[in-house]
Amino acid sequence: MKWKIAAILLLAIIVISGVYGWHEYQNFNAVPHTRLAAGSYYPEMLPDEYHHYLQIPINHQDPSLGNFTDFYLLNPEFIAGDNVVFWLCDNQQEAVGLTTSWRDFDASLGGLSYVLIGNRGVSPTLFPEVFDKDGSVNYTLAMKLYGSNEQIDDIEAIRRDMQKKGLLPKNGKIMVYGRSGGGVLVQQYLDKYGDHVSRALIEASGGPDLAREHNTTFNKNTYESNPAVASSYFALAQKGDATASLAFMLFMIGQGGDVDLQKKIADSRTNNSSLGDKFTYMKSWLVPSNNFPLIYSLFNAPRELEVKVRLYELMAEDLENYHPASSKEVCLAIEWAKVLLADFIKAREKGEIPTTQINLNRSRYKGEVMVWSGTGDQVCAVEMGQWVSDSYPYSRLAVFDDSHHFQEHPGYYRQFRRAYFTYGLNSSEVQTHFDDPRQLNAEL
Repeated sequence: MKWKIAAILLLAIIVISGVYGWHEYQNFNAVPHTRLAAGSYYPEMLPDEYHHYLQIPINHQDPSLGNFTDFYLLNPEFIAGDNVVFWLCDNQQEAVGLTTSWRDFDASLGGLSYVLIGNRGVSPTLFPEVFDKDGSVNYTLAMKLYGSNEQIDDIEAIRRDMQKKGLLPKNGKIMVYGRSGGGVLVQQYLDKYGDHVSRALIEASGGPDLAREHNTTFNKNTYESNPAVASSYFALAQKGDATASLAFMLFMIGQGGDVDLQKKIADSRTNNSSLGDKFTYMKSWLVPSNNFPLIYSLFNAPRELEVKVRLYELMAEDLENYHPASSKEVCLAIEWAKVLLADFIKAREKGEIPTTQINLNRSRYKGEVMVWSGTGDQVCAVEMGQWVSDSYPYSRLAVFDDSHHFQEHPGYYRQFRRAYFTYGLNSSEVQTHFDDPRQLNAEL
């Protein structure tokens, strides 16, 4: 009798779990039909002195279209009137939500007053307007309403809201910080609203316009990072055996700087590879963050549309012009992005959207800029960091023997950031960190 009861309970648990899982799957893939109403708030995040809501135009160029409810978060150590850092995560970086953990952010900017912004297009701030009645994507509106031009106006609206509430210094100026795609967003904000910024820190980043100017790709050429992997991938491509799944796995492993694992994975796809290499490939493929079929499925959900918009903004020119004729021209990022963004490429070919171009005038920004690059960064080259730094009148480049994620010396990095934002580019406190042997760029 007892085993029957246990069996029934187990069956009930399986059924309930299945129903719940299906419900959550349906919700994740549902097209949004509503937005948070004005004056409302999310029950998971009550408004208080650290959680602020505000109304922002859905289209800054046409305010008559109405507003949406956005939010921003102040870290627990925030001091009103103190120097404030706006941590800019672009729509490629879904880092800010209703259950944000401050632990991850404090590891980088602990001890400073900083702001996180709930970006348009990032759940839960989704726009029904970017979808047609049948649930299909309206690519023209998606590029417009989820694009970074609107996002930087959102950032400025939040700066003004904070100034009105007395949360900023009396002059209303802020400092800005961003890494990777967020570093491009920092540059875009400086281009339009640089008069309101005293200091900027740009990490592991670059600029599509600078790549165009120097006749290279925005993402680092793979041959420069790992020639053996670029050669193996190109050889596979010549035989028709290279896949977006392989390119994505190699790219993600490269973000962590593991060149040996990259080579093993590339070698595993050859006919004479060892059983150990094949096992290594399968083991890596089972890691969700490396698994392109899984990522492809997730990123094609309506709530992930903004990720694709931002990727297309940053990579549109490369996607159109990329035709590698040798291993030296292989760029793994473009290899998988051309599959992930195939619908955007098709929309461009149909004339629904243009090939986006980001063009910035960096020379007119007169505040301080510090740029960080890693020698092992397989996403953004040190040369790209140098070009960014050289484009600003008052800038310095710091170089570290590290990968894209800057994970080798977290305590040192945190102290370096804090010294810069607290004391300024030419202070003795910052110079001490430049003189540290972990910083490789000799004074020019």
